[in-house]
Amino acid sequence: MDLKQGRPDAAGVTLCRCQGRIHDAAVASVTSALDGVQVVDQLCRSGTPGTEGAIGCTREAPVLAQRAGEGAAIRFFPAREFAAGGSGATPRLAALVAMAQLPEPPPVDAVSYQSAGRVAIIGAGPEALQWAQRLQGKADGELQVTVFAEDEQPLTAQSPRRIPVHRARGVTVTGWLGHFDLAWTPANAVDAATCTGCGACITACSSDAIVRDGIAAYVDAGRCNDKRRCIEVCEVGAIDFSFTPRSARFDLVLDLSLQPRLTMPHPPQGYFAPAGDPVKLTDALLAMTEMVGEFEKPRFFDYQRSICAHSRNKIDGCSRCIDTCSTSAIEADGDGIRVEPHLCMGCGACASVCPTGAMRYNYPAVPEIGGRIRAALNAWQAVDGPVPTLVLHGAAQATALQALAETEVLPDQLLPLALHDGASVGPDLLLYALAVGAGRVMVWQAEDAPVTYTASARRAVSFATAVLDGLGLPQAAARLGCVEGDADALLAGLDIAAPTALGEPARFHGQKDKRTTLEMCFEHFMKLAGAIPAEALPLPAGSPYGTVQIDGGKCTLCKSCVGACPSKALTEAPDALQLRFREMSCVQCGLCVETCPEDALSLLPRLNLAAEARQPRVIHEDPPCHCARCGKPFGSTAAINRIVEKLAGNPHFSTPEQRKRLQMCGDCRVVDMMSSPDGRPQASILEH
Repeated sequence: MDLKQGRPDAAGVTLCRCQGRIHDAAVASVTSALDGVQVVDQLCRSGTPGTEGAIGCTREAPVLAQRAGEGAAIRFFPAREFAAGGSGATPRLAALVAMAQLPEPPPVDAVSYQSAGRVAIIGAGPEALQWAQRLQGKADGELQVTVFAEDEQPLTAQSPRRIPVHRARGVTVTGWLGHFDLAWTPANAVDAATCTGCGACITACSSDAIVRDGIAAYVDAGRCNDKRRCIEVCEVGAIDFSFTPRSARFDLVLDLSLQPRLTMPHPPQGYFAPAGDPVKLTDALLAMTEMVGEFEKPRFFDYQRSICAHSRNKIDGCSRCIDTCSTSAIEADGDGIRVEPHLCMGCGACASVCPTGAMRYNYPAVPEIGGRIRAALNAWQAVDGPVPTLVLHGAAQATALQALAETEVLPDQLLPLALHDGASVGPDLLLYALAVGAGRVMVWQAEDAPVTYTASARRAVSFATAVLDGLGLPQAAARLGCVEGDADALLAGLDIAAPTALGEPARFHGQKDKRTTLEMCFEHFMKLAGAIPAEALPLPAGSPYGTVQIDGGKCTLCKSCVGACPSKALTEAPDALQLRFREMSCVQCGLCVETCPEDALSLLPRLNLAAEARQPRVIHEDPPCHCARCGKPFGSTAAINRIVEKLAGNPHFSTPEQRKRLQMCGDCRVVDMMSSPDGRPQASILEH
């Protein structure tokens, strides 16, 4: 395969040999297969990087970036680290260079933060005040600290007093960097932040219940005789026995409590809770000095409300994104969900578990990631390397693997691909990577990754494996896997060579729409298998494909399920009493099951790849009930029979004439009531 053909726009890449760390044979093979590769040596010591393009050395990126100057359009990729060793690293080097030649993904919208340096420190009074005094005025005078003392310990005197102090209880924190809302209830009648320490209240108190508290007065509630003379003499209004709840907004929060208030796996930016760890406390103090000003981050997600399967008619269906989010950024919002972009950290786990594709990951999106995978595998195959194991991982794992590669030679079959976070990998990306030529795909996450992240990765692997196994493709169980731990744990999982590729690589590109990508993968794998499965493939519970089973004896064709279905898998016939179902559209959200008033529906996860699964089919129908008076069809026979059955013991329908009215259309029922001696009471019953 000659990758030079059809690549006139290949971006320039500077590849440093690093004094032979990258083998000459590997360099020669790559430069013969790829255009636009400039080979140099000792770039970090003697060369001057260009003003654009990619440089194959992550280790010396700080030096090279400084030398290139501010604003230079250069990028770095780990060729020096991952392509070290003998000629066995040639395929990996070719793949790294091919990915580096791709343009940057298109920009996404930004989410802005503004921090003016207002800091709230919550904790025991003396400790909180001590750290407040060290932080106050830092960052060129921008940090302004307020203390919330949660205990009753005496506070040291301050002169001059620069730090407001509130004795508080029940402190709650919500928000994000630049927008934290604190709510609390005063723990003492004296507001220490307002008190001037004049002593007038101490003199006026007849029960000696007020003492000095270093920076303010303090009321001992157990000794107070409730005469409130202190309130009368306080000229600044610092004393209030109503203990009215208060609130205020801050930009940064340092929570010194041993049990942090915000317990989600990834708390919001600007919130620090060292939980008694002195190293984390030091890191927090340093970080806060850098968090004043205006900041931006990408808007990592895109949400399409119209196809969301969260809820219908106040009945809950799919809540996978809410359950998976590690930052509590997603919450229910009517029939859909709402994402607070300031809380989103960009893990992408919500998109990986979404069954409909309503939630999409944009940083980068699947088409861009798929393009990198295609380019890497094409280049790998161009230099005739062993079938690779593609490892998808986050930025933290990339750093760990690069550090390991400084002293260890990576396995020849390993092809690492760094994403913003490995939690964004869903079944569409796993199957796509196998379709375009990977022999095995693994998702690598940290050992301390949130449980929801590792669980979603296992579900994705389980689903994709079931598809491959159901199609009878070879070594299905060995082609996908998950690893949690450090770089050594990853390498231990690569002891066994990857299976050979499944066949001729697919030519299609990954799509933004998840189910479109999956269906294109299904079509490709069926071609490789050589046949369409005669039976539907069994899938694990919770899979996003399946059928709806219906108990015809219970269904009255009320059509409640049709209105609840978010994917339009369930539909009604316009001119017949029929319930139709398009299986390939079903996302197994369960809204139809929960909505059905007759408990007539149930779900069965499976993958039906037959052509009829893409077309609506009738799953239940019922002849219309004809009016007993005029013969006009007016409803479902099953529904009318059910009404008659339920009203069988009702005294208002005790006679045959009264029961017969239930089998009449609306017009005839009124006529019959008006022409009958007992019409008036029956009319009142039927109107209700």
